[in-house]
Amino acid sequence: MAAAEERLVAVLRYGQQQGFLGPGDLLAHVEHARAHHAAARPMSGQRWCDLGSGGGVPGLVMALEQPNIDFVLLDRSQRRADFLEIAVQDLKLADRVTIALGDAAELAHLPQHRHVYDGVVSRAFGPPAAVAECSAGLLRAGGRLVVSEPPGCGEARWPTEALARLGMRFVQRIAGAPTFAELECLAAADPAYPRTWKQIRKRPLF
Repeated sequence: MAAAEERLVAVLRYGQQQGFLGPGDLLAHVEHARAHHAAARPMSGQRWCDLGSGGGVPGLVMALEQPNIDFVLLDRSQRRADFLEIAVQDLKLADRVTIALGDAAELAHLPQHRHVYDGVVSRAFGPPAAVAECSAGLLRAGGRLVVSEPPGCGEARWPTEALARLGMRFVQRIAGAPTFAELECLAAADPAYPRTWKQIRKRPLF
């Protein structure tokens, strides 16, 4: 195993021990994140956000895979954010990977995050409606959301009419193991979106 891969696995192992990353083989987590990167297809010079980064996947792995993109790892937990700060330093990514601590539904209304991202990735942030609504406030027009999906799901998880309210559309399901859904932001979301996290969870748009 190469030195960079060993450092990555060591970082993820610590995150897993702290409960920030789900159980299972660490190399399987890395391969899942690499598949996420392949599905997202980020381009040189772009800025991406890992929504609910948790233990750092896929964001840390994607940042290592492609050294010419900037990443923001967003999480609402102080403990996870502290872990991510250390991980970024250990992996020598501090020049282009930053941590955003806070509620995604609130951060998406701040100027430094509002409609500034070329892409958003999400692995385990929440149900589709919550992922879409928070991402709508983060993505610029033309930006893309790429979400890790459970096996066997379909386009019905992303209803056309509800997405249109957010200025978004379903693009494609990238089948395989793992599977991903790709959505596009067609226009900047209405200033009302995202709503508060409490409203999103209590009255999801779909």
